[in-house]
Amino acid sequence: MSSDDDENEAPMVSVDPEIKELLGLFDVPAFARRGQELEYTLRRMHDHCRQHRQEMLEMVHLRLRQWSKLATGPEDWAPEFAAPIDFLWALTGAAEPAWTGQPAPLRQRRAVARDLKSSVERFNERWRQFLSALNLGPANQVIDHYNQYYVLEKECVMGSARLAARYFTPIPRLSPASLGQDHPLLPVPELNEPSRTKPGP
Repeated sequence: MSSDDDENEAPMVSVDPEIKELLGLFDVPAFARRGQELEYTLRRMHDHCRQHRQEMLEMVHLRLRQWSKLATGPEDWAPEFAAPIDFLWALTGAAEPAWTGQPAPLRQRRAVARDLKSSVERFNERWRQFLSALNLGPANQVIDHYNQYYVLEKECVMGSARLAARYFTPIPRLSPASLGQDHPLLPVPELNEPSRTKPGP
């Protein structure tokens, strides 16, 4: 083997420690990395919730499409419902409804209305279970470390505790309840019960 080959296969020389220290001066400060890690962690958790929530809402979306094919518009909610239900489209991220030009028979409308109410109730139960089963430990550890070390690490860079603490706000830990505020349950539409003729004496 030639000397040129030996040189090509030789390991790279390690960087001098003083150069490493100099390069480190241009690295992202520890407090900034901690803030980036927190931002990434929270974004990932909320994206995870949004994705699964939309998947669980598929049946509700289906019932809303069915209802829009039976009703003439957002104001056409009685006598099946006790109050308007147009809020469900916005809360579920459903596609804009394509209303029918002619109202469907009452019996058919009531059947779809019951199915929609049941789908909303099933979604709420499944969503409660999903939020309760989330493993929030790793994300809360990131939050705890941010709250504990961010100001200290920033103070090391800025040289002033007062300046380091300015604009700092501790981040609350995640919980099923807090995530439920950002990714909420659905209000259950109230049905109007069909009127029944009382039997005579």
